[in-house]
Amino acid sequence: MWFYMIAVFLVLVGIIGGVASGGIFTLIFIPLGAIMLVVAVLMGMWHRSQQASAGGQTEGSKTEQAPLRHTPPQGTPSPTRPEELVDARRAQQ
Repeated sequence: MWFYMIAVFLVLVGIIGGVASGGIFTLIFIPLGAIMLVVAVLMGMWHRSQQASAGGQTEGSKTEQAPLRHTPPQGTPSPTRPEELVDARRAQQ
């Protein structure tokens, strides 16, 4: 995905620079951006075909996770103050 963003940025800079000043922008940035865009599309197509041939999922999972609890777990609460923490450590020894 980041490759697409770089390619689009280079194409935009090349077009704006080519219109505004020509020269190096037209000669370098437009072909470079076009090459990057083509490579990004081809790599995306190739990776998708590899994923499909490897037997991977092509669509997202439709299973839902269990909702989080709204109540804290039962039992003793963890110590929140330094004194309680020291007492808890002493009790463990």
